Amino acid sequence: MKRSLAFALIASLAFTLTSCPGPWADRNGKFQATPINLETINSEFDDYNSNLAQNKYGQDYLIFSSKRERKDVFNLVIKPLELEYDDKKDQLGIKDNSIVSWGSDVTVYHYQKLMDQANQHCNVLGPIAYSLGRDIINRGNSPQNRALLLFADDSAGNLQIKFVHNFNDERTFEGPFEVKWINSPQDDAYPTFSYDFSQLYFCSNRDGDFDIFEVKLPIQPEQLLETLLSDKPQIIVKNKQLSTPYDDKCPYVVQGGWSQVMYFTSNRPAGQGGFDIYYSLLDGTKWREPVNMGSRINTKHDEYRPIVPRQLTNNFGYHLGVFSSNRPGGKGGFDLYMAGFLKQNESKL
Repeated sequence: MKRSLAFALIASLAFTLTSCPGPWADRNGKFQATPINLETINSEFDDYNSNLAQNKYGQDYLIFSSKRERKDVFNLVIKPLELEYDDKKDQLGIKDNSIVSWGSDVTVYHYQKLMDQANQHCNVLGPIAYSLGRDIINRGNSPQNRALLLFADDSAGNLQIKFVHNFNDERTFEGPFEVKWINSPQDDAYPTFSYDFSQLYFCSNRDGDFDIFEVKLPIQPEQLLETLLSDKPQIIVKNKQLSTPYDDKCPYVVQGGWSQVMYFTSNRPAGQGGFDIYYSLLDGTKWREPVNMGSRINTKHDEYRPIVPRQLTNNFGYHLGVFSSNRPGGKGGFDLYMAGFLKQNESKL
């Protein structure tokens, strides 16, 4: 029996079962130790760089880069999905929910229109979406159905961080705009904000190999759009705790509640092979020495672009991670996988 999971709005944040009666006994879910191939989402083409938006109901939209449409370059694709628990297999999974319609702070219409603005005949990578009402302002009368979608594309030859949005009007989709103060003549990609939007992290090979850089944003969250559009230079600093002489890429911050973790990928020595997923805990204002997530998550092949939906940290006793891998046994090339990353007691200092 498969049970769809619905994130309750009540204070207990317990799970509600939408496909069979009765309460789910363990609101935190069983720890998903083994990576699961998201078969209903993946294709025979490369699928990676996902962004799973934060939604309280277990139903949401997976935005990711794929070659399934243009074949020769990555463009953004959106898939409605629903979390479900398979009692027989004793594992959590995701099902494609394309035939079902349901509400969200930002509907599939708005995401699709933002993606239409972002997609071109070039590689579009590393999408990350934020809701104006839920994430950026998060105050009583904030507008609904407004979103910010960041990504990087190589339309100019090198990867540049850009964004699209509909902040000014729900049905007016603007961009893409280049974040001029962050981009260099080299590759810049995979932007991610801290929970309070006071820091922006990204990776770049401006110094030769890929490193992780950070920018302190001296603004209020309400001014985020103005800051991204600004020509005013910002102070960009290489994070020496996270960077090595090898390639360190795809930072993703989970910072809020009991979660203060940076996940990223690196091909530094002493890993499992290829690119591996690492994590680092925030200790005050500094990131601790990164730790390889080990053979449970990593393989001798490439593991790429780990993400953890922030809302799920309120509903699980662990970080539910989605990542990409070209390990054998998938549908072809890079596939999307899901697994439990760090447990609550492992990710809290």
